[in-house]
Amino acid sequence: MERLAAVRAERRRQATEELEAERGRADALREEIARLVVELEGPQLDEEIFARMEPEDVEVVRSALQDGADLEADEGEWLDSEEPWRDEGAVRSEAEAEIARLQTEIEESDRRQQAFERYLAALGD
Repeated sequence: MERLAAVRAERRRQATEELEAERGRADALREEIARLVVELEGPQLDEEIFARMEPEDVEVVRSALQDGADLEADEGEWLDSEEPWRDEGAVRSEAEAEIARLQTEIEESDRRQQAFERYLAALGD
């Protein structure tokens, strides 16, 4: 019986580690989706909000929230806007496809988490 208890404890440890790793993976995927959504929708929202704010406040907020975005805009000035990789529609399509792919990965991660949770429940105390 000691062997069975040792095996049960080790399996519980392994399954718990895998479950925690899968939860961490899902969290990272959700964060990446949030980053992509902000990248896609943030500028439009910012412009709507900035239109109602005082210019000096806009500069404070813009510099804090869009750190690095100005660099991308500066790069665009010297790049040929006809380049397909700079096409706004193509960039949006690629980002939307990546969001869909990440959502699929999250669904798979959720299924894996549920499997580990069921295993741990079946393992019992």
